[in-house]
Amino acid sequence: MNADKIYSTFDGGNLQRLCDDLIAEQQNSWLELGEAYGSLKGVRVRGLGCDGFAVRLQHNPGRTINTLASVDRQDINARKCFLCAENLPPEQKGILYRGEHLILCNPRPVFHSHLTVTHIQHSPQNIAGSIDSFLRLAADLGPGWTVLYNGPKCGASAPDHLHFQAVPSGRMPAEKVIFEEKRQALLAEVGGIPLSRILGAGREIVILTGDNRAAIGSAFKKFLTVLQEALGIGEEPMMNIAGSCEEGSWRLLVFPRAKHRPDVFFRKGEERVVVSPAVIEMCGVVVAPMERDFERLDAPLVEGIYREVSLDAATVDRAVARMLLMADSRPDAGCSMPDTGEDHARRKA
Repeated sequence: MNADKIYSTFDGGNLQRLCDDLIAEQQNSWLELGEAYGSLKGVRVRGLGCDGFAVRLQHNPGRTINTLASVDRQDINARKCFLCAENLPPEQKGILYRGEHLILCNPRPVFHSHLTVTHIQHSPQNIAGSIDSFLRLAADLGPGWTVLYNGPKCGASAPDHLHFQAVPSGRMPAEKVIFEEKRQALLAEVGGIPLSRILGAGREIVILTGDNRAAIGSAFKKFLTVLQEALGIGEEPMMNIAGSCEEGSWRLLVFPRAKHRPDVFFRKGEERVVVSPAVIEMCGVVVAPMERDFERLDAPLVEGIYREVSLDAATVDRAVARMLLMADSRPDAGCSMPDTGEDHARRKA
């Protein structure tokens, strides 16, 4: 790692303060970033009530490049990786995080304070091998931040280079919905980690919670495996993830995906709607870089986009059933069905 790219290093301590300092310094020393943050003042926002849930629309022209980014393998191979340290803008610096990642300011922010966390090695986007780093980063950043992951085929603008994002917590509607107990339906328990579905959100959201980093990482990887089997694929299932950690307890929101972009994205002329759902959109902040789309997006259109790009509930249920079947055949798997009132009464008797 070129020392010129390192603003500071972190191996323990107050990471949130370091990140705040980095953002402030980079806005002053990096003209492009300062202008990007300045443009956020002119971003238009409006709320939209959908069937049982709400979203926030954001007209942000600065996100045009990300929304339209090509994820075609040929195009990726033809360009330089913009997340590799040697290809970063001269003014851009970051925090060397635990010797493995570089925490950078995102040059096209959605929120005031928006970070990109890149691995120092050029390796493909892959969550199975990096979930522990994801959870550790969430713990180090603390309750003020939410860590984000886009799968290589559903939102990552650089699927060839492992990276996360981090944004201020509480800014996305989905983060609030999960606290409503009536919304949560327990699917299974894996090694003491509950897997629940969020009801009435217009798209599939599976939530994992727990206070043991190893246990929640293990439960997530089991869910990843059975989802892979339910889909009959050998690669990472399409998904977006938002994670946070507060007072030693982690919360993972997993958005299983069926496709990257909705059909309206590929229409021609006036019929085209330039919305490309990644993790921020799945969390309820729908970014529309084109003003005409921001004006015409309504509840039926947003609901349709979510239904189209989200994996169906039946496939998620099939994956969970597979997980339970594995537990029945291997008692040490630590997976159980939700505890019903009838089960509880029977045990008491």
